[in-house]
Amino acid sequence: MAEYEYRVLHMPTTSISVLNERINSDARDGWEPIMLSGNDFLNVLMRRRLDNGPREA
Repeated sequence: MAEYEYRVLHMPTTSISVLNERINSDARDGWEPIMLSGNDFLNVLMRRRLDNGPREA
């Protein structure tokens, strides 16, 4: 089963271009937006798949 790490971006909606740049930059680092909510501030729930390499006991 895939494992993910999550984070929330909390950004003002005053500049959509800045928001677009941030989401695109994070997407290049493996993050994907999975939920958006907000009005004056936008909350974006992001997730990124964890490496499935060997784990220490």
